[in-house]
Amino acid sequence: MKLIFKETKIIILCGGKGKRLGKYTKKIPKPLLKLGKLAILEHKINYYRQQGLNNFVFCTGYKANVLKNFIKKRCVNPEFSDSGVNSGILKRIHYAKKFIKKTSIISYGDTLAKINLKNINNKNKKSGVLMSIVVAPIQNPFGIVRWNKNEKVTEFNEKPILNHFIGYAVIEPKIFNYLNNKIINLKDGEGIVKAIKMLSLKKLVGVYKFNGLQLTVNSASQLKEARIKIGNYFTFD
Repeated sequence: MKLIFKETKIIILCGGKGKRLGKYTKKIPKPLLKLGKLAILEHKINYYRQQGLNNFVFCTGYKANVLKNFIKKRCVNPEFSDSGVNSGILKRIHYAKKFIKKTSIISYGDTLAKINLKNINNKNKKSGVLMSIVVAPIQNPFGIVRWNKNEKVTEFNEKPILNHFIGYAVIEPKIFNYLNNKIINLKDGEGIVKAIKMLSLKKLVGVYKFNGLQLTVNSASQLKEARIKIGNYFTFD
């Protein structure tokens, strides 16, 4: 049966402890921190709805009840997957496997990006890969040096532009056939990194290049920067 884009499920990962944010996440989970008048999670949900998407699966863990209460007031028939407080990213995705019967979108709960999700969804299907990751350019603030075995410099790149994964991906259900328990149960982001490396060797991972607005909130300094940008320059409405 052909999948209608509006029926696509979005798996939102919002179970992490947000330890790097210190005092900000002692009482509430990171996705509920406010940027402007709305919580990060509200910005995300509103933007997905603008694209016609309403089938959300929230992968909870830390402060799960706080998140559920918040979400139930804003979403109709939300679905939840709670793999526990200490689960790594890949385990949270795997635990939500029962919801991933067709092509699905993965979205980190601490990241905002104005991505055309239909485009990445279609590109993933046409490419024949099991996973497409969204990457964006970032300028390394340091000069990168390479040298040979004789300790002679062979290359020096001053503040090169690199590409980094920004926490959005499209996956196919068959991806789970390639994952074993050892990888699934790795802590934090180790499992997802290892899975992407393993699948990349099999040429089963595609790339979607993104150059638009994106904000990530992993630390107090990033939270401050995101609040300034949302307040003064940008909107996700």
